[in-house]
Amino acid sequence: MPFVNRFLLNNNGAITYTGNTLGLSRSDTVAVPGTVDSIGAFVTADTSQTFGLYPPGTTGNYALNNSTAILLLPAGSSILYAELVWGGTYINNGVDLSAFIDNPVSLTTPSGLFSITPDPATRFDVLLSNSPPYPPAYAYVRSADVTGIVQTAGAGNYTAGGIVGTIVVPDPTSNHAMWTLAVAYANASEPLRNLSIRVGAAVIQAASGPVSTVITGFATPFQGALDGRAQLSAQEGDANKTGDMAQFGPTAAALTTLSGPNNFAANFFASQINGDAGLLDTTGTFGTRNQINGTPGTNIVAGRQGYDVTNISVAGTLLNAQTSAVFNLTTSGDGYLVDSIGLQIDITPPLVTIVKSTPAADAVIGDIVTYALTVQNTGVVNAGNVQVFDTIDETSVAFIPNSVTLNGVPVPGATPETGVTVGLLAPGATAVITFRYQVTAVPFGGTIDDQGNVAYTYQPTPDSPVISTSVPSNIVHIPVFSPVIGLVKSGEPTVAFIGNPVTYALIASNTGNISANVTIADPTPAGTTFIPNSVTVNGVAVPGVSPTTGIPIGPLDAGATATITFQVLVVSAPPGNNLVNQSTASFTYMPPDGRMLTGSSPSNIVTIPVVSPMDTPNVTVVKSAGAASGIVGDVIAFTVVSTNNSIAGILNAVLTDSVPAGYAFVAGSAAVNGVPQPAADPLAGIAVGTLAVGASATVTFDLAITAVPTPPVLTNTASLEYDFLGGPFITPSNPVDVTVLQPVIVPVKRANTFGGAVGQIVNYSVTVTNSGNVAAVTTITDPLNPYSTFVAGSVFVNGIPVPAASPLTGIVIGSIAPGESVVVSYDVALTASPPTGVYDNQAAAAFTFQSPSGSTGSGSAPSNVVQIVENDGDVAITKSGSETFGIVGDIVTFTLTVSSVSAFPATDVIVSDNSTPGSVFVPGSVTVGGAPSAGNINTGVSIGTLAPGQAVIVTFQEEIVSLPEPGYNVNDFATAAFILGGTARISQSNIATVTIAQPVITAVKSAAEPYVFVGDEVHYQTVVTNTGSFNAELTWFDLLPPGSVFVENSLTLNGFPVPGENMLTGAFIGTVEANSTAFITFKLKVVSYPPTGQLMNQGNLVFSFTFPNGRSFTLNQKTNPVFVPVLALATLAKSVSASSVAAGNAVAFYLTVSNPNTAPIQNVVLTDALPSGLSFVPGSLSLNGTPLPGTSNLSRLSIGTVPAQGSSVIRFLANADFAPLNPVVVNTASFSYGLLLPSGDIVPRNGASNPVSVTIEEHEE
Repeated sequence: MPFVNRFLLNNNGAITYTGNTLGLSRSDTVAVPGTVDSIGAFVTADTSQTFGLYPPGTTGNYALNNSTAILLLPAGSSILYAELVWGGTYINNGVDLSAFIDNPVSLTTPSGLFSITPDPATRFDVLLSNSPPYPPAYAYVRSADVTGIVQTAGAGNYTAGGIVGTIVVPDPTSNHAMWTLAVAYANASEPLRNLSIRVGAAVIQAASGPVSTVITGFATPFQGALDGRAQLSAQEGDANKTGDMAQFGPTAAALTTLSGPNNFAANFFASQINGDAGLLDTTGTFGTRNQINGTPGTNIVAGRQGYDVTNISVAGTLLNAQTSAVFNLTTSGDGYLVDSIGLQIDITPPLVTIVKSTPAADAVIGDIVTYALTVQNTGVVNAGNVQVFDTIDETSVAFIPNSVTLNGVPVPGATPETGVTVGLLAPGATAVITFRYQVTAVPFGGTIDDQGNVAYTYQPTPDSPVISTSVPSNIVHIPVFSPVIGLVKSGEPTVAFIGNPVTYALIASNTGNISANVTIADPTPAGTTFIPNSVTVNGVAVPGVSPTTGIPIGPLDAGATATITFQVLVVSAPPGNNLVNQSTASFTYMPPDGRMLTGSSPSNIVTIPVVSPMDTPNVTVVKSAGAASGIVGDVIAFTVVSTNNSIAGILNAVLTDSVPAGYAFVAGSAAVNGVPQPAADPLAGIAVGTLAVGASATVTFDLAITAVPTPPVLTNTASLEYDFLGGPFITPSNPVDVTVLQPVIVPVKRANTFGGAVGQIVNYSVTVTNSGNVAAVTTITDPLNPYSTFVAGSVFVNGIPVPAASPLTGIVIGSIAPGESVVVSYDVALTASPPTGVYDNQAAAAFTFQSPSGSTGSGSAPSNVVQIVENDGDVAITKSGSETFGIVGDIVTFTLTVSSVSAFPATDVIVSDNSTPGSVFVPGSVTVGGAPSAGNINTGVSIGTLAPGQAVIVTFQEEIVSLPEPGYNVNDFATAAFILGGTARISQSNIATVTIAQPVITAVKSAAEPYVFVGDEVHYQTVVTNTGSFNAELTWFDLLPPGSVFVENSLTLNGFPVPGENMLTGAFIGTVEANSTAFITFKLKVVSYPPTGQLMNQGNLVFSFTFPNGRSFTLNQKTNPVFVPVLALATLAKSVSASSVAAGNAVAFYLTVSNPNTAPIQNVVLTDALPSGLSFVPGSLSLNGTPLPGTSNLSRLSIGTVPAQGSSVIRFLANADFAPLNPVVVNTASFSYGLLLPSGDIVPRNGASNPVSVTIEEHEE
């Protein structure tokens, strides 16, 4: 997944990475250490724990894992930023820990223990491995900003744990778990550097392609020495595999393969934990158990595995005046996952500085925060094409449109995210950009962290090249405070009677991050009166207060709750015979800035029916169970007590019970007031008879648990039916829940090999998980198949040897608690060839469990069937493909070599192969022994009889028609069915894998502006998504539409400026990884009216990728075209027939409305207020030569529509009535109109004509 920028700053200081693995390398046997490049035990600082044969300080439970590393800092350092990064495998060969990867992890620092919650912004789940016959394995990366914690703790020991990982055996050598602490620190003795930390999940496999990341935001010195270092944290690198490389350079075409003192160029990620000098770090947990590095290296038994951290020089890759770089991760063999990249590059003070500020010290939800970015040219040369950016996490704030100002002047339509154009900034000049955001929510971590960037171009000397670069501002942190007050209300009883009290209970909670003073108010419902002195707060009586005037709770701290109760007396029937009641929590709180703020939160509405005791019975039915839980077969005794509190007796009372499925009534168990009722049945009804006023009756009966419901809770309710004052009534009891206890035992079996031969020892493991709700004592049995025998003394339970146990007689693994798993392993020898060519094996788990009453239950569960293909049976079949990588449309030729290794002929040999979904058999493509065959490989091709030692080659073709799911692989194997010695046999081939590796690029383009005028900027965004299975290197081209120019330095990639790139020559965007998205923004400026009246813009994305087998592809994907109408303002030109006129004569005026647009302008209205000395001649008006005799004045003259790129001319006469004191009179007309958009919308506009002067001369007698 793309790297997320977590920190970027220019400062005197450096970056350090430290961390540790959480696992040691395994063997092919559960709980036995070895040299396999996959972990088989977790690390723990608790040396009293030992997992199997691993050394002390190991465990089989990820929840108990932890490891220590040391953070070293030079004297005088202060922490600028710290990020905790962790990850591992979470789905691997039948183990699925998806439910736990978002849980907090623990971090112990020199100042204490902390629980760290992962930040959603860096939440990555990725396909790590796809290695048939194993199912796909998945890894995750999580991280969190821990700056405040590390600032307090400083240097010293750090321990992280509770980090999800897997240790399943076998696996596609993917098991791992790790953590890294990435720290940027300031130190006055260090050079000025560009410091950055990024977090991501770049899975680097030969089957997925390299990953290139464009790095910007720095500028190396114009001349002189260069220096820089890179810090990397990675998962699943292996010492014993090579081909993994890290590369760095100024461009994608000028990359240098990196290496360091303990990082080989061709085996860069080799499970090596290095310090700041790039040398092996032997401190921390198991610091001396390190894999031996090399090309390839070798693994030690129980070595620190699956984690790399290093710090290496990149000085040799840098150039003077360099402002961007490309970080490339690639492999030709070993796969790995990079989760963090740090960079420190020595820089000179930038020409342009940018400082971010805000008057807000803190904020609350709803506040409007004003930010200012002060940009200054501190150099001696011009800074050109200055663009100022600011990207903020908009999950907690919203930009206020049209709030941008530049040097105090509003910039309509501008947004800090897409850049504010400053233009030229002369030496010493300063520009101030302001904008506003509204706080909409409390952000993750509680603070709004915001930073600006300035991109610009300059030429240091007349002879030097032009440099485009960007500079980050300081980071502004604004804590956001908000109490979140919740109020949950309930009332008792559920049915109220006039004259009786009702008790209300309220639970007030504060789930926010600041304390609040809370007062509960409650207007008592109609028909009730408050009972004085009935208020309690947290169980303590509070006399003298009333809910109607407010119950003061006092301070309710963040995370705290308070319980409030009060009573009311029902005095009359309320409207609708229901008490409808709702409380309100009013609160005040004071953020650190000293403001006293208020808020309120309503409770839920509680409705209680009210009945009158004069005509309604007051009967209670209370039900209870003799046990809260039980198992199938247990008998639960129920008691139902019915009490008559009415003003008269009740007659003909009958108790019924809705016995739900999962229960069965125990015949003869019913009793009334202790007297057995052998024939009674609660389903049919148990006669209770008459209950006098104040009398009670107790009914008991038994129900047997017969089944486990889903969910495992049985709920039932009793009801009493009776007559009262001549009318029938029913009163229900309270519901009663009984939890049905049942272990859910699931055994999952695995073998450490998929193929075997007679004489081979196979290690089987069975992971037994209890997902039920009661512990179970479990025994594993495995009868084995007739072609295998148990190896005595090979049994392990959770890594502990049990030498006397045997799966044939049963391996007792003890009690498995709910949610717990136990791993059992044992060895089996393959002793004979199975007739089918496959060793089938299945285990079973028998278990017993006990209810609280002491009764016991039992059950059993079979495991999955594990199949091991015999490698060297009587007929061997091997399969290979002409390609190991392909794209949709490729045709792959598969070759099957079918050989007889028996001393006897194999007859009736039929070879078949089932195509993986995503591929289809090509008809007519089969050959047998080089000769064409008309057969279909899917249904079987006959090759007759195989003599001893004979081999026949079968070929066929498959076409790749789609991307196979979920692993993008065609995984085919063939089978050969034959007769040998009169017995039908089957042999199975190896799996031949063809990886279908193809990026699928889509690009969606949009413009922020629905229309623009000449001189405006257009803000474009392109969203590029790769939904395919292979990474793609992307270069972006964009043809400029006529009438526009590219706004230099306006290009951003994923929110960060990429200065100097020009879309006309192509901007290298880097890698768009499979199943990821990239965001590109840029601006165009409209400089002239385009011939078509609109800008038509369409991007062209050129993407390339290369398979490990050398096949290269270059494809392109165009975006959708985006049309933005360009509107030109209509003009009004005024002229006059004469420059002077004698008083008493008339002069003609002409008004020409010109429309340069490609669409008509509508609703054109003219107004011409003639100056003193001139008057309109009625009836003289004409439009385009047509007289309009009815016009009597020049106010709001409607002339309708002016056609596209056309004009309308209005002519009228004006009398010179007299010569004013100033005989030169000036006349200006105005007009309004509507511009028609392609959408049909009308944009209103208005304008004025040029002024026209006329001299009025007095008539001389």
